[in-house]
Amino acid sequence: MNPNRNDREELRIPMPASSTKPRKRLTREESRAQTRATLIAVGRRHFLRYGLGGAVAEKIAEDAGYSRGALYSNFDGKEELFLAVIQEEQAFRLNFFRSLLKEEPSGKRRLRKMRDAIADLLTDHDWIVLRAEFEAAALRSERIRRSFVEVHRQQIRDGGELVRNLLLSPEVTSRLKPDDFIMVIINLAHGLAVTQRILGAELSQKSTRGLVQSLFDHLISCA
Repeated sequence: MNPNRNDREELRIPMPASSTKPRKRLTREESRAQTRATLIAVGRRHFLRYGLGGAVAEKIAEDAGYSRGALYSNFDGKEELFLAVIQEEQAFRLNFFRSLLKEEPSGKRRLRKMRDAIADLLTDHDWIVLRAEFEAAALRSERIRRSFVEVHRQQIRDGGELVRNLLLSPEVTSRLKPDDFIMVIINLAHGLAVTQRILGAELSQKSTRGLVQSLFDHLISCA
């Protein structure tokens, strides 16, 4: 159920033109979009490895093949680049969930697919690290806290929309309102997943995934 990371990278960084064809000259907008996409992809790798505090804007630009000025002409600095990484991740996941539900007409199977995809997302190593980094930065920086609030509100709205879509099937019932369900499943499951990453073998990823699925099943079910 979990979208392939290689597919995600391919979406982020446009592939170079074939050497057998003349290279099309990019417009200014296309060139800027390509630069941003590359910086976001490289920035994502740096934030995962070094964290927001340890990542260095100049090193990100260098590894992306651009000058320091190119990064600062697209982003105010590494904090804004980090927020772009989070926003892209959110958009990618939302599109994945929407397509997942669109492809399946059966209410019961849609619910099962949603449950498994949420369990995959919330136990995904990269997402756990990025989300935890976002939370820690929000506790230290008022600017990032405001961004976190905006992203969180959007996540609740988008997730609530998905749950309302599920509830269109008469056999699907929820113990909570759609927005409250998303609030609980995201925040409780994320905290559990972070703990699992810290404990390691004491609480396996498989067990954590099962607990997330059990929480999901307790809150929303199919007759």
